[in-house]
Amino acid sequence: MGVMGTSLSRNLAQKGIQLALFNRHVDGSEEKVALEKKNLFPSLERALPFEELRGFVAALEAPRKILLMLPAGKPTEELLNQLVPLLSKGDILMDGGNTHYHETEKRSKALHKKGILFLGIGVSGGEEGALKGPSLMVGGDPQAYEIVKNDLFQIAAKSKTNNPCCAYFGTGGAGHFVKMIHNGIEYAEMQLLAEVYALSQSTTLNHDVQNTLSQWNKTESKSYLLEITSALLDYKEGQQPYIEMIEDQASNKGTGAWATATGTALGYSNTMMASALHARYISSVKKVRVALAKEFNEERLLLESSLSQLKKSYDLSRWINHHQGFEMLAIAAKEYHWSLDLSQVASVWSEGCIIKSELMEFCTTLFKNENSLLLTEEFKTLLEEGKSAWKKTLQCAIENEISVYCMQSAWSYFAAVKTDKSTANIIQAQRDYFGAHGFFRIDSGGDTLEHGPWSLKAL
Repeated sequence: MGVMGTSLSRNLAQKGIQLALFNRHVDGSEEKVALEKKNLFPSLERALPFEELRGFVAALEAPRKILLMLPAGKPTEELLNQLVPLLSKGDILMDGGNTHYHETEKRSKALHKKGILFLGIGVSGGEEGALKGPSLMVGGDPQAYEIVKNDLFQIAAKSKTNNPCCAYFGTGGAGHFVKMIHNGIEYAEMQLLAEVYALSQSTTLNHDVQNTLSQWNKTESKSYLLEITSALLDYKEGQQPYIEMIEDQASNKGTGAWATATGTALGYSNTMMASALHARYISSVKKVRVALAKEFNEERLLLESSLSQLKKSYDLSRWINHHQGFEMLAIAAKEYHWSLDLSQVASVWSEGCIIKSELMEFCTTLFKNENSLLLTEEFKTLLEEGKSAWKKTLQCAIENEISVYCMQSAWSYFAAVKTDKSTANIIQAQRDYFGAHGFFRIDSGGDTLEHGPWSLKAL
């Protein structure tokens, strides 16, 4: 019954679903929490509160349907160890935390052997989304999904076509995988907006950043993250922008690191998620940054730029970010034999979640017939109109020594992925020279590994 658990409970109760609530008892810190929440919120008036598991389980009608909203890892594992022995065959457990999809896969198989149905549910939207309508990404036992889906549909956000932003994506850890990729895209979207702010502060742009972002949010760039970034920049403490009172050290809860590592495991270049993650890592070493700034920073000059140039750079970088996210989903679907429909994923992400945007609405339509954002006429037009601005923005950042991790990453990825003849022949030659790994010749049909005219050199 933390923030998310309480909000989801209120959402369920408001839809007329009878609930039992459980929160552990810890002397001096967590006492009668479920009862307090019941008394605090009128919508929970009919809910039954518990802080003892046996009574909680006994209060549920069969098949029991239990949604866990706990931090991933040890807290979830400990509660499951206490809870599972109290359950019966056919009961349904749902993990709504940010659990790693491999862990969800293991739990699904282990519980299946006990006759307990398991679902891993990615939940996005934060506290407000959980209360008013979250985005729900479900994976696990298909039988369990059929039993609970109508309840999930009732509490989920609704798309512009009034469809629930909830879908089943496959067995095992599919739902949590989709949520992990959602968070990876989110990391990069957030970092891009931070870079827009940094660039706008270091150029000749004489403008109100908050108002500029607010205006952008009335265009095709519209998104939830753009909206809230504009809003938070409007707060002041006295005459000082409140944003300047916040320590510039970003934290993370692990999903960005998981998404980055998963790209490596799948052999996919999800560079923007990785760049956003490493930008957070570097932000955390504040003492090191301050010391190096004193050593190496020079006086910055305000450089020429324009709002139009900055916006085009931002928009193009976002398209690359979304392209990489959906590419990872497509690769994972093949790898793990999941029934991932990219249009359905985009629809689930179109409302109720952190990365909802006009671009996501476009993806919902696009992926019904296409499979690549970069091959659309819309992207080609955007590139034609904004490529020069993108380059100039990066040049401005380099000349003024402004780190634009994600924007630079987006450009580097695009430049590489459209290169018909790369420099990988040099890499293959190097590998063969020092390790006799072999390579394929362009004139041999690529069937047999060959070696170069050099002899293996001892190190």
